[in-house]
Amino acid sequence: MTDTPLIPLVIGNRILNEASDGVGRSFDPATGAVVAEYVRAGEAEVEMAVAAAREAFDNGPWRRMRPFERGRVLHRIGELMLARRDEIARKESTDSGKPLRDSYWEVDCSARFFEFYGGAADKLQGNSIPLGPDWSDWTVKEPVGVSLHIIPWNYPFQLIARGVAPALAAGCAVIIKPSADTPVTAYEFVKICQEAGLPEGLVNLVNGRGSLAGDLLARHRGVDQITFTGSVPTGERVLVAAASHAVPCNMELGGKSPQILFADADLDRALPLVAGGFLTHCGQVCNAGTRLFVERSVHDKVVERLHARISAMTLGAGIDDPDMGPLINKGHRQDVEAYYDVARKEGELLLGAELPSAPALADGAFVRPGLVVGADNATRIAREEIFGPILTVIPFDTAAEAVAGANDSPFGLVAGIHTTNIDKALGVGEKLRVGQVWINSFGVGLDVEFPFGGYKLSGYGREKGLEALAAYQQVKNIAIHHPMP
Repeated sequence: MTDTPLIPLVIGNRILNEASDGVGRSFDPATGAVVAEYVRAGEAEVEMAVAAAREAFDNGPWRRMRPFERGRVLHRIGELMLARRDEIARKESTDSGKPLRDSYWEVDCSARFFEFYGGAADKLQGNSIPLGPDWSDWTVKEPVGVSLHIIPWNYPFQLIARGVAPALAAGCAVIIKPSADTPVTAYEFVKICQEAGLPEGLVNLVNGRGSLAGDLLARHRGVDQITFTGSVPTGERVLVAAASHAVPCNMELGGKSPQILFADADLDRALPLVAGGFLTHCGQVCNAGTRLFVERSVHDKVVERLHARISAMTLGAGIDDPDMGPLINKGHRQDVEAYYDVARKEGELLLGAELPSAPALADGAFVRPGLVVGADNATRIAREEIFGPILTVIPFDTAAEAVAGANDSPFGLVAGIHTTNIDKALGVGEKLRVGQVWINSFGVGLDVEFPFGGYKLSGYGREKGLEALAAYQQVKNIAIHHPMP
């Protein structure tokens, strides 16, 4: 007998506690303790999930409901998330390692997605197109069909909500494939959907290995659209799979995001934003601001203050809400620590904080936050996505030089600009080749209203905002010729 919870598969109206690929384990990255076991889908369960989603889409009640009725169900999902806020946040911190305050934000943001898209469900309007006398022409927006959502481990609850809410608002059926590292709160999400009255088969949970269940789902001809968030190499494999049956994809593939700090910036206001930009969730954030371009006259002062800040940080288990939690697992810790060696070769590495000394945390995946100085923008440490708490600080002399450096990257997800000169802020912002520009900010609260996505290797398509709905819709044009008899 064991007290370890078992995360099942949820397919249609069935809860499966056994599957053809056995059982996996999820670990607390702070302690190494087993958090949960989860059922791993194989080919048989993938076929069942696609069939259930297809049946729900083709013959279920969701598309026959009036749009405002769908919106009310989505609103109930958001309300239930907030009602279970504390429980979900604690499970998220234990499973992913993030500080508890970040997990609370994740639940709050997830609820906002369902509030926002619940309000949009009855506003998905087409257009009337003037073709001249004797013609009537208009467009109709229809759901794309069965939508597959491949979820990463860094924000497992919030990133499910980010894609599933607009997909449901558009009228789609959904299959969720969570990361094998963080399966716990995906099941809580599905249970909330069921409690809110979502018809069976509209949301299906398929845990398993990416190399097996994920690949089978991405290649399945019963899947009509894929939303993926993750690394560039994995994203490329998903795109190859999607190309086998020519389905559209939303791809969010990470970044090496620049922050530009001018000498006229209010440092008391800017530096906490800069620090949060690369330290949040131990740097395991796709839009982490891990390159800091600093006007040369304040470079040394900025480095000194940032180093003092990271030196005073505390590291610990996410559930205890420390300044910074662990990385997701020991394998990733090895990857990040390898970049510390790269940093020492390419510049000077200034480490902060201290590893936890508590015996209970001795087996955790902790790393120390660090600054890299003396490395230019051509180095590996400034160009490669590390997914860890390392900031490369690069001096500049002119705004043009800062823009050129910021744009000189294979990625183009977000950028931050810190200055009290509005002309400078807007002039620089319009020249940056990124999907989002934050001026005197870096990340904006529960930011569900505006579109998010990148240029270049950061992917394509847009999540969030009304723009996200387009990924889950087909546009049908209807033309009628009606000459006067």
